[in-house]
Amino acid sequence: MKWIDKFFRPPGRSQTESFAEENVAALGKDPGKPQSSTPVTLAELQKLVPCNQLSSAELSSFLPNCKCCIFAPGERLFTRGQKEGSAWYLRSGEVALDFGNQSRIVKSSSSIARYPLSCGQPYAADGIALSTVEALCLPEAMMMTAVHKKRARPIKADKIFKDFKELPKELRKSEVFYTFWRSHSADSVQFPPLPQVALRLRKAISEEIGIEEAAKIIQTDPIVTARLIEIANSPLYRGVSRVTTCQQAVGRIGLMGVRNLVTSLTLKQMFHKTDPRLMRWLQRLWQDSVRVSCFSYVLGTCLPHIDAEQALLAGLMSNIGALPFLYFAAEFPSETLPDSVLTAAIACVKGPLGSELLSAWEFPSEIYQVPKFCDDWFYSDEGTLTLTDVVILANWHAHLGRAKTGALPPIETLPTYQKLNLRKISPEFSLDLLHTAQDQIEQVRRFFQ
Repeated sequence: MKWIDKFFRPPGRSQTESFAEENVAALGKDPGKPQSSTPVTLAELQKLVPCNQLSSAELSSFLPNCKCCIFAPGERLFTRGQKEGSAWYLRSGEVALDFGNQSRIVKSSSSIARYPLSCGQPYAADGIALSTVEALCLPEAMMMTAVHKKRARPIKADKIFKDFKELPKELRKSEVFYTFWRSHSADSVQFPPLPQVALRLRKAISEEIGIEEAAKIIQTDPIVTARLIEIANSPLYRGVSRVTTCQQAVGRIGLMGVRNLVTSLTLKQMFHKTDPRLMRWLQRLWQDSVRVSCFSYVLGTCLPHIDAEQALLAGLMSNIGALPFLYFAAEFPSETLPDSVLTAAIACVKGPLGSELLSAWEFPSEIYQVPKFCDDWFYSDEGTLTLTDVVILANWHAHLGRAKTGALPPIETLPTYQKLNLRKISPEFSLDLLHTAQDQIEQVRRFFQ
């Protein structure tokens, strides 16, 4: 369970952590006036998340409003529940974050220090200096406005192909990707079509067909029909009696739910190629997508105003944008596609091409936004909870628990966490989701084997 130590309070306490737990209530009573430190530099901002998404010119616009303060041991940096409008980052020292029912120690030497200790919307924790601390204070509103404006610009797939010099080195050296780049620029890259049964059903339901007509379309695919009946009889939908026909299954689940489930069930057909090496990549992407979709479904059942089947489908779309390139690459000898090229290409194209593909399939805009932002922990938009927010949360939980989590940010630093009704998505909730919800998650996963 070492992977979870940096996100949740472990059972064993270090001397510093014990000090924090025993004294956090007494510390920070009188923070005094923090001393000024050396100025904040542009190079420092470029290392911080989400500032690292901005250009030097964009960062320079609010650099004069950034400052660095020094706090003595025991002094309070910020107070839980207050709205100060500042984002705090740790430059040096150690800080205890007290969330009321849990605490965590953040050290400047850790990768977590790249993320904000807390943001003022309101602050989710008390921040107490455990040693002499240098902390950067950034104007949160200016920072997030700049990030939001950059994200709000239309993202089109052709933008990644306009300037070949700006692509990663591995892609610039790849003959396969260069050919793909030229083909996309000439609009000759073929997008894979949506499987027929899903396409026909989505179109028919948009024309307000009934249960009987929907069942007739689904029954043209025996495998999907069998899976749908199995789902209708699963603990996720189980009713008083067992259903035995496709029409009964559609009646139990509902037309909109069936539309999303049938689309989800047919997607696996698309993650298949005869080339053994590409097939391994497709299987890996499919398994990752299924994992995210399972968490999306379970979160969808917990959060208000979210349709669980729609959330499941949105989660499955997280890697769909890799397909056009992998389909294209299948025509080339495997020795021309080293893993470094495949890794760089998928990371480069899956977001914009995923959105373009879903738009071509005429999916609603709330779903075709998902591939663009599902890997962006600091994606932020105004308004209520969206499917993109749910998939980001699901993706975060899908990463949690893996052997190599990398620099996964604490959940309370995600802008999605700050949205209405998300306060219950706490570290305790996450642990519960990882353990007690496993039966439900495995139930969903089994349908996509």
